[in-house]
Amino acid sequence: MKSWVMALFTSLLLILLSGCGEEGTWEAADRDTEDQETEFVIEYMEAWEESLERQSFSYMEPYFILNTHGYHTERRQHQQLSASRTIERVDEIREIQAEENEFGEERIAVTGVFVSDRGGEEERREGTRYYYLQLQNDEFKIDAIGREQ
Repeated sequence: MKSWVMALFTSLLLILLSGCGEEGTWEAADRDTEDQETEFVIEYMEAWEESLERQSFSYMEPYFILNTHGYHTERRQHQQLSASRTIERVDEIREIQAEENEFGEERIAVTGVFVSDRGGEEERREGTRYYYLQLQNDEFKIDAIGREQ
């Protein structure tokens, strides 16, 4: 009897947890701040390239909410790219779009061609970057970045 109750409890817990963490359906959003968000993201992408050229993540810190998971993830990504002397840049932006899901979460999606240059050897990839932004003290800050390639 005890193991049956435990199995039932575990099954219910798994069913409940499987519904959590769902990203939802993202759709184009029309926000008043879309132009400012887009400008911020483009500025961030330019700073990212420069920070890799100088091998210093400190250029990027003003763009992030410090000590978040997204901050630490991007710092590790920067360290890996710097260690391999790889410069990552955007070669072509095809689309920038503000998006929102049914949970009220917002992001900026940038679709384009991204280039990784390692000692003159370039690798070009088409993909999308998702920038999850928050407004702090009237300034946009990055909470997380998603990559799809």
